[in-house]
Amino acid sequence: MPLTAELERPASKFWSLSRFPNHPQAGSVEVIDALTISREEFIRKYVNQNRPCLIKNAVRHWPAFHKWNQLDYLKTHSRNHAVKVRTRIVSEVIGWSKPDVRAALAEDAKTVYRQMPFHEFLDSLGEEGNPLVADSCRFSAGSAIEQMKDDVGGLPFMPQLSKPRHYPAHRSFLYRNSYTDWHFHVIDETFMAQVVGAKEVLLLPPDETSWRALRPVVEEAGYLYDIDTRRFPGIRGLHALRTVVEPGDALYIPVYWWHAVQSIDDAFGATVAATFPTPLHVSGDIRSPIARRVLRSFLFSRYAPLVLGVVAYSLLYRLTHKLMGAGTPRDART
Repeated sequence: MPLTAELERPASKFWSLSRFPNHPQAGSVEVIDALTISREEFIRKYVNQNRPCLIKNAVRHWPAFHKWNQLDYLKTHSRNHAVKVRTRIVSEVIGWSKPDVRAALAEDAKTVYRQMPFHEFLDSLGEEGNPLVADSCRFSAGSAIEQMKDDVGGLPFMPQLSKPRHYPAHRSFLYRNSYTDWHFHVIDETFMAQVVGAKEVLLLPPDETSWRALRPVVEEAGYLYDIDTRRFPGIRGLHALRTVVEPGDALYIPVYWWHAVQSIDDAFGATVAATFPTPLHVSGDIRSPIARRVLRSFLFSRYAPLVLGVVAYSLLYRLTHKLMGAGTPRDART
């Protein structure tokens, strides 16, 4: 089907995560308790090993957890400044598509987003209807939600998060009937903290198997929410991990991991992404094809010495662990 025809189809007919191949056979994400793990243990077991986990009791101490379920509270403690909202799905990997596909998707994206006064957006969330999402609302000075920046924070075992390298320390996602297509993060680690409502998440490791299956879809179709398995048969062999992130939980999403997210119901929901910098030995781990491509894009820039240094550090890190008898850190991508 031509790309333009795909983009014109009603979203509700083709964006469910249940349509992803082998959804009933999806594996489980490891579950931990934020109240019984230390920062050192979390870094050692999950961050250093690039390994996702669902964290219970992660943000129940946030004021947002207790207050944001009331739209009146959000309206009272915010400015009626414009926020960018969308009513349909957009590709999250446009930059990795072929030029003609990228151009078509970029043109379509212009019709998806619009500016809306924040209080009008909040009023619209209470209505029934198609998806309505305000992605990546920042708590920066002068923003609509600046006054609520103290409603969010760290986790019990990491009360203070180090300053991220690229993403804002915190950004909110306010929505009704939400879906975010498959994508991955680079540079920074993410706690996907669920404040209001629940979300289903599928994840795929950043390994060669995922890359070989997803790369042709990204390049030739540009989106991953409705994959034609006859055209892209390699997708049929993928088996994702699945989890449900409930209010008060946070999903730790390591750098480079593919993930797609949808709300469980059509009601108002709120998610906050809290980020911190990825360790250099993970950023420079060229065993991941995504890491290789990202790092290669900087080789002919002024950042080339930094890239080479990060890759060398990653290799030295793994070699040191092996020589010390600790063994190569467990790699969740194999």
